[in-house]
Amino acid sequence: MTNNRLAKAILFMVASAFCSAMMSTCTKLVPGVPAMEKTFFTALVCMIAAWVVQLNRHHEPPHFLKKDLKDLTLRAVYGIISMWLTFWCASAMDIGDATALFNLGPSFTMLYAHFAMGERFDRRQALLVGLAFIGGLFVVKPSFSNVNLVPALAAVLCGAIGGVAHAYVRKLGAYNKVEGNAVILYNYTFSAAVELLLCLKIFVIPDGRQLLFMLAAGGFCFLTQDCMTIAFTLASASEVSVYKYSQIIISSVIGMVLFAEFPDALSVAGYVIIIGAAVIMWKYNASLKEE
Repeated sequence: MTNNRLAKAILFMVASAFCSAMMSTCTKLVPGVPAMEKTFFTALVCMIAAWVVQLNRHHEPPHFLKKDLKDLTLRAVYGIISMWLTFWCASAMDIGDATALFNLGPSFTMLYAHFAMGERFDRRQALLVGLAFIGGLFVVKPSFSNVNLVPALAAVLCGAIGGVAHAYVRKLGAYNKVEGNAVILYNYTFSAAVELLLCLKIFVIPDGRQLLFMLAAGGFCFLTQDCMTIAFTLASASEVSVYKYSQIIISSVIGMVLFAEFPDALSVAGYVIIIGAAVIMWKYNASLKEE
């Protein structure tokens, strides 16, 4: 691994984090439109982009094995719920707090992979997962006087469901050897169809500005995955995955600049704990890999 390749990988991972933050920002800039409708437009853009990539790369639709259809469908269902919660929470609470709680997802992925897929992690990794959840409590601030308690708990749920969705992506890619864009294509084709049916009765005809921001959210969603894929082709996940947490800082800055959302001391402490746990986990996993 050359320093140049690693630097490029880090750049693309930070770009992925930026695009993810911009996706949430675009949806927050579209008040008055149901969250499910926003998820439909996002899935529609991602579906079109995935089909373009598929046909340009392979010149034919992907071929799925029957044994993979259950996992592909479950990944898509969890993805629909996670995306809907992402958009609803980003609009209902401070975007920095929401993003920090979304980033509990990797901890949930580890737990799900351990209990459902038999992947093992040691005591130190378990303690770091617990530390990340403690950071989440600082952000949630569970009390009946917290007006954002319901959105905050929904954001934690979003992180949990997103973590399960990512576990299925790992299973499909690492164990079942399904090509990455094929997973994305199935996910967003299935999601767009289901979300269109779910939002028909509550569909709000968007004006030009609203439509532009919703389509932009879809573009940023696809770029998030594309940049992350490029980063992982340039370097291993153990080397660059931690830079995804820069999304918390980016979202907080966007929240302060665009929405005058200034995190309190407890939220900042939570950000530091979540990012700190991720950095320590990253270094520990890297040391295990070297051994």
